[in-house]
Amino acid sequence: MKGISISIEVLIALAIALIVLLAAIAWFMGSFGKTASAQTVKQNFDSSCMTWTMSNCADCTIDCTGDVPTVVCDAYKEIFPSAACTNSDVRKEIALACGCVEPFGRGS
Repeated sequence: MKGISISIEVLIALAIALIVLLAAIAWFMGSFGKTASAQTVKQNFDSSCMTWTMSNCADCTIDCTGDVPTVVCDAYKEIFPSAACTNSDVRKEIALACGCVEPFGRGS
């Protein structure tokens, strides 16, 4: 045999190194993490929940869907578009996600 030959082990090592390099690039480019819009949606829900829970889950006298503030329902629907705040089970799920339990406004 004349010329230079590369063993199969070297070719396999190069292929693995290339895959690892591409995965590292994808990781740092944000392909594996949450997108900025998904983080904003989650942050909106968290902040609306925080406002509601600071009132001891009782602040539902104006602009409410059932017993949950509409702003909290809207933020939840951004995360789960098929959720209907008119459904009492969904409202309970939203309240639990915010850390509120029935009866709302306990101790007030």
